[in-house]
Amino acid sequence: MAQDSLRGDADRAPTRGNGPGSPSEAWTILSHLITGILVFGLAGWGLDTLLGTRWLLLVGLLLGLGASFALIYIRYLYVPPDPLPRPGGPAGPEDRKEQHG
Repeated sequence: MAQDSLRGDADRAPTRGNGPGSPSEAWTILSHLITGILVFGLAGWGLDTLLGTRWLLLVGLLLGLGASFALIYIRYLYVPPDPLPRPGGPAGPEDRKEQHG
C-alpha cells in the first residue's frame, strides 16, 4: 500500500482495458456475427423476393455466418507466419542491430 500511495494511485480502481478478453472485444465479436448474418440474410431475402425463389435466404444466412466466422478468425485468431529471410539480407532482429550499430 505504501508504494501505491507514493505513486498516487492508491484510491484508483483497476481499469477495464480494451485488451484481449475485455468486454468490449466480446461485444465486437458478437456484433460481427449478428451483422454478417443480417446483411447476407437480408440480401438473400431480397433476392428471393425479386426472383421468386425460396432458397436464397438460407444461402444468404449461411454465407453471412461463414463470412462472420472468417472475419473473426482473421482479426482475432490468425497469426501470420514469420517471413523467410532473404539471401544476403539480415536474418533477424539480431543481425539488424549489428548493421545499425
